[in-house]
Amino acid sequence: MPAKTARRLRAALIFGGVVAALGAADSGIAIHAEHVVAQHVQDNSRLETAPNVFIGGLPYAQAFISQEIPHMAVNALDVEVPEFGMVNASTVLRDVTVTPQQALSGDLDDAPVSLLSRSISIDGVSLGRVLGITDLSIANPDDISPGGGITTEAELTGTAPGTKEKSTVLVTLRLHGPRFDMTPVKVVSAPTDSPLSEEELKEAFSYSMDTRRLPLPNQATSVRMTNGAITFDVQRHNVKLAMSSLSPLEEEGELGEQFKPKQDPNPFSSVNKDKNSEEPDEKNSAQDAAGSADLNR
Repeated sequence: MPAKTARRLRAALIFGGVVAALGAADSGIAIHAEHVVAQHVQDNSRLETAPNVFIGGLPYAQAFISQEIPHMAVNALDVEVPEFGMVNASTVLRDVTVTPQQALSGDLDDAPVSLLSRSISIDGVSLGRVLGITDLSIANPDDISPGGGITTEAELTGTAPGTKEKSTVLVTLRLHGPRFDMTPVKVVSAPTDSPLSEEELKEAFSYSMDTRRLPLPNQATSVRMTNGAITFDVQRHNVKLAMSSLSPLEEEGELGEQFKPKQDPNPFSSVNKDKNSEEPDEKNSAQDAAGSADLNR
């Protein structure tokens, strides 16, 4: 091998080794920060296992210079909550301003955050639990792209109580202040010999609840479809982070000074419509009025 070629090869190997070493060091710092956050969340929440933590930004060490972590996510899967059973929960941060020491240690107390979002995702199994439909699945309608806001749509498929075959019903998912209503608007398909009328079938796929009863810091601000689940979000802009607020499940009903604790002593009671009531509209109106009164206190 010519001497010139050997020198180039040696230089390339040295450069590659330096890059690999820097990459390993950067990964080590990021993993350490993720571990610190995960351990803190587990120690200060009712999670049985440490959540999955991802801190974005490549290389992570650029946070020492930019003093910003562009993205962070804390995800807890299959967390059991009353009424629904297993749900997925997450906390997502955007544009976290940090000091070099915070970037190194993973202790982000008092760090300014551009956007902090909490989410609870309820899949078909969990929703089917409250509807009495054990094989329920949730999907986006074919002609609707996934989206979110105060209203969206979904298709529910499952075997309604009293029937032997699956039906598919198109529903609207809508937030009315703190209240969530899942309202069937169309029966897409149903068994030809179904003992239920169309209205009875729609009623089997209807549901309502007060979103303040979810393990979120406040009433949901948006509802959306994600990967076969209904996801409720609470978002706040420009807040100061408290490490305790990284838990995906709300314990005290507060996120720093931006959230006020819920006062409901029974945070998971459903306000689903009473199917035996002779005056369901009056009952729902009373519940909505009560929810509005609570918000105005």
